[in-house]
Amino acid sequence: MSNYHIKHLEEYYQVYRKSIREPENFWEEIAEEHFVWRKKWNTVLEWDFSKPAVKWFEGRSIKYYRKLY
Repeated sequence: MSNYHIKHLEEYYQVYRKSIREPENFWEEIAEEHFVWRKKWNTVLEWDFSKPAVKWFEGRSIKYYRKLY
C-alpha cells in the first residue's frame, strides 16, 4: 500500500476530471496501486440509476492486515 498525495491544486483538478470522465479506469488504477488484493474483482463498476443500483468491485476480496506492536 502506498500513500496517495496530491501536491498542488492543478493536480487535484486533473485527478478530479479523470475521476468524472473515466470513473472505472480511475478507480481501478487507485485500487491496483494502493491496496493488496486476495482476489481481484470481476468488474469495477456496475450501475443503473433508474433503480437505483450501484456496485463497486464485484467479486473482490481485499487482504487487510494491521501491524500489532
